[in-house]
Amino acid sequence: MLSHIRSLSPRRLVATGLILAGVLVAILLIILWQVGLFDSAPPPATLESAVESVRQDQAQQQAQEHDAAEQVQSQEAQAQEQASDEPTQSATDDQDQQDSAAYSAEPQEQQSQDQEQDEEQEPASSYDYGQEQEQEQEQQGDDQQTGQMSEQEQTQQQVQQAQQTEQQAEQETMTPETPSLADLSGTWVLSAQGTSFVGYRIGEELANIGTATAVGRTGDVVVSLEFDGAVITSVVIEADLRTLKSDQSFRDGALRTRGIETDTYPFATFVLTEPISIDALPTGEEALSRTVQGTLDLHGVTNPVSIALEGQYVDGLVVVVGSTEIALADYDIEPPTGFRVLSIDDVGIMEFQLVLERAP
Repeated sequence: MLSHIRSLSPRRLVATGLILAGVLVAILLIILWQVGLFDSAPPPATLESAVESVRQDQAQQQAQEHDAAEQVQSQEAQAQEQASDEPTQSATDDQDQQDSAAYSAEPQEQQSQDQEQDEEQEPASSYDYGQEQEQEQEQQGDDQQTGQMSEQEQTQQQVQQAQQTEQQAEQETMTPETPSLADLSGTWVLSAQGTSFVGYRIGEELANIGTATAVGRTGDVVVSLEFDGAVITSVVIEADLRTLKSDQSFRDGALRTRGIETDTYPFATFVLTEPISIDALPTGEEALSRTVQGTLDLHGVTNPVSIALEGQYVDGLVVVVGSTEIALADYDIEPPTGFRVLSIDDVGIMEFQLVLERAP
């Protein structure tokens, strides 16, 4: 082996060294990518980001509704044009067919007799012909007047449609009136608008990498909130931990049988234990800040928790974000360390972002 290397020319030796160095760098980059060094953890949930997600969804929905309305109006206009053209064309075709049939069925002898009679009664026929011309002119005038009226009607319809479109656009852009607290009483549930999730955030130390932040979230959340117009009397939040997703699939797989053991304990549930009084509706730039009390059922253990949260009313929706620290030992959770993960912090953060709407 050494003799073979010594036999290589300096140029070939340098080329071989560069190739080996490139292979080693590629392997190192693959390892770093696998352990997630190049992935940045998503930032913590904030009220601003939650409201922005709602605004984006609402703008997209309004654009889709506007496009659909324009398409319907265009189809209706085309249908009206076709309906107005069909009777006229049908009547013209029928008259042409009748004239052609009558002309072809008339015997030649009758035509010659008619010609002789026409020659004998030329003065009378001239008079009749003049009357026919006058009648035709009157009929043409009536047809033109009818056509003008039809065009006027179509123009009026187009103007009315344009006015209706403008009114709809104005209604969409108008800021809805702020309801009273009593108007918002009832049951509130998770909305399809915006982005809602429940998740975790915890520090970890990775082999050959150093410290990092692991973040996992799930959108499989069920929420029920009861509001009587002045007090939030009940809140239940249930998250399906089996669908927690982070930036690393190996971490998600490990949590199924280790750590929070989602195969054995698939759900985490928060239940409000003390009512939350609402003095005023937080709208615009205002936000409601509260520290609420409840219980958290996690990993088969139920403990009391205090959660700091912020909320805001946005165009018929309630946007809420919150977080609290979770000590793993309080819920009998053993940190899932291993070959890649050398250690995990003893305390993590449970965070959530919820967009609620009043149940129908």
